[in-house]
Amino acid sequence: MLTADVIIDWIQLYTTKNIGLKSFWTLVNFYNSAKEALKHVQYLADRKDAEKIYKNSKGNILIAIDDRYPKQLKNYVLPPPILYYNGNCELLNDNLVSIIGARNASITGRSIAQKFAEQLSNYYTVVSGMARGIDTAVLNSAVKDSCAIAVLPFGLDNIYPQENTKLFNTICKNGLAITEVPPERNPDQGMFLARNKLMVMLSRGVVVIEAAIKSGTMNTANLALNMGCEVMVVPGSPLDPRSFGSNLLIKNGANLVQTAQDVLDTIGTEIKQHSIVNTSMSCDNKNNISKETNLILTQLSSIPISIDVLACTTGIKIPEMLSIISQLELAGKIAKTTNNEIVLI
Repeated sequence: MLTADVIIDWIQLYTTKNIGLKSFWTLVNFYNSAKEALKHVQYLADRKDAEKIYKNSKGNILIAIDDRYPKQLKNYVLPPPILYYNGNCELLNDNLVSIIGARNASITGRSIAQKFAEQLSNYYTVVSGMARGIDTAVLNSAVKDSCAIAVLPFGLDNIYPQENTKLFNTICKNGLAITEVPPERNPDQGMFLARNKLMVMLSRGVVVIEAAIKSGTMNTANLALNMGCEVMVVPGSPLDPRSFGSNLLIKNGANLVQTAQDVLDTIGTEIKQHSIVNTSMSCDNKNNISKETNLILTQLSSIPISIDVLACTTGIKIPEMLSIISQLELAGKIAKTTNNEIVLI
């Protein structure tokens, strides 16, 4: 077990002004330890500040020489020297898959994210960034099986967005929250980029659900491609700007996935084929539902449609239509938008 002094040495060195990732590793590798490197650096960060960071983190810190430090990060030349965590850090050495996507996600996108996370968590610990939209849907689903890792852009004392405070507390209890940022550090834009890079480095693959052309999700997906990480993309409507980036990734060679099984096939997990329910947008055995219900389902897609138009195209009377829609909504087959239109899940 590492002593507090060793960890504080690392914190002091890495929080020293003008010492970045590359220079930190150059010093530690040259002098064989952070303690020895400290003797050769001018204008060091205050030791008391490093001690305060350690105290405020309650010792929940992983440095790269800790046996608990994620093995997959050691495959990189310049891994993050220090990780701050709250929760079960043993999850970091599971097989990990990231699921990311739009903050302003559609109802359909959030539903797909929940399904993928729910089913993949039988085989993988699921990683996401705890942003609004897809990330939130993913973590809310995966944490139910204690298989959720939230990678945060800021310190653990600065929950972002604040509306996810309850989710954050649940993850700390039943999963894991991690960050490279020490407590009481002022946020800056570069922290989001570091968060995205850490997610990629931890994961065997990255699943993208809804990404606009110019978005953090696209930046993360392109980063993953450049780092040799498997990128898997759920296709979206060509009419929805939230999917323009997703579809472009597929066009440029990313893996198209429509089900959790597709993800598992891509990243090579051996499973029993019947153990995952198909998450493609289809219905249960059509012999078990009415002709009218089947007719309604054939008219639905991820593009919202009004009840009036649906009644017109199917010829089903409105009262019967409303009854069937209620049943499908309760069964989780469809969802209503804020405009009271219908989409297929």
